Amino acid sequence: MKGLEGIKVVELASFIAAPASPRILSELGAEIIKIEPFGGDEQRTQGPGYGMLRDDIEDPAFDMGGLKKNWVSINLKSPEGIAFTYKLIESADIVVTNFRDKALIKLGLDYETIHKKFPHIVYAQMRGYGERGPEKDSRGFDATAYSARGGILRSFPQLGESPVNVPAAFGDWNASAFLSTGILAALVKKLKTGIGDRVVVNLYHVACWAMQIAIVSRQSGALYPRSRKFVPTPSNNCYQSKDGVWFLICQASYNSAYDDLAKAFEIEELIGNEDYNSMDKLTANKTNGYVVELFEKAFAKKTFAEWEVIFRQYEIPFQKAFTVDDVLADEEAYANDILRRVKYDSYGDRVIPTSPIRLGSVGDPELWTSKPIGYDTREYLLKSGYSEEEINTLIANGAVKVYTGEELEFDKLEKTSATELLV
Repeated sequence: MKGLEGIKVVELASFIAAPASPRILSELGAEIIKIEPFGGDEQRTQGPGYGMLRDDIEDPAFDMGGLKKNWVSINLKSPEGIAFTYKLIESADIVVTNFRDKALIKLGLDYETIHKKFPHIVYAQMRGYGERGPEKDSRGFDATAYSARGGILRSFPQLGESPVNVPAAFGDWNASAFLSTGILAALVKKLKTGIGDRVVVNLYHVACWAMQIAIVSRQSGALYPRSRKFVPTPSNNCYQSKDGVWFLICQASYNSAYDDLAKAFEIEELIGNEDYNSMDKLTANKTNGYVVELFEKAFAKKTFAEWEVIFRQYEIPFQKAFTVDDVLADEEAYANDILRRVKYDSYGDRVIPTSPIRLGSVGDPELWTSKPIGYDTREYLLKSGYSEEEINTLIANGAVKVYTGEELEFDKLEKTSATELLV
């Protein structure tokens, strides 16, 4: 057995935060059955909003949440469609949804109904906001519930600047990892007892989890947003080298590293000076900003290449502040299968990140791109015991949608190197 091999997931979800979780589970070996309406997941329309072209067969934007899934299209408002959905759920282990409560209840797909019919099911719901409070029935997106309400937009920029432009779905991808964690915990219970559980994650909560140092320290007077010129820890901050390269050093242990930092940066005023050798003194005397200024002047005297040698010599954690272009050209990302190549007929070679989790039994996962609406509907109808005559009746009655185009090849995504891709 390899990872989650043999585990079946039914996905009733749209956009990114919820669908990203089954994608993670698929890379761990699970079988994913993605149920879409006849018009498809709304995320299929979003590519142009990211500046990306798409067509009905190839869609780089949709592939991010759609890798390694099987695609079934069902009319959930049809009694026959719901009956087919129940058949899929009956033989599954996990249901993942981000439908709102009222819609789930109306469709008969809410937790109480599913748990009563299929008590073995692990039922996972991604929400914008919590199950209680004034926003419990509101639509919640990454941009609103996570970035805006979670404090990301106003805490990330430098003090006095406008809110930042957060990359689309930044919170969605992070929230999906929490939903996956809850699913796996509930799956353990199911495998031990035969009884499933309910898993709930909301975007606003995930943002507050990520922001907890800011939330807790603000109560002691810490500023958010803040200026990099007045950060509490000078050795955990961004600076610029003589040749204009922005980089970050992350020596959180300022007190113990103080002597080495003063020597490495050749700051005579700090060497042996006990007025600045601890965070307690800097905070009490409000001299944090003065030390930041001394660091800035020191870093402006050498190129980044020169500083890189010094950082490594003194084992000071550092990293150049990468642009997205830097990431795309980073051999580290390809050597570790962080980025995987996709060969599109219409768009040429592209790369897409893989899930960060690796299981020894699975290794680097096999992946394939998303498929057209209803591509696998007939296959899963047959697996569920429907005859060809019954399938044709379901199609005629508008209960299911079956892909009728030419058969397509979904090649596995290729592992490659930055050098190969650039060439």
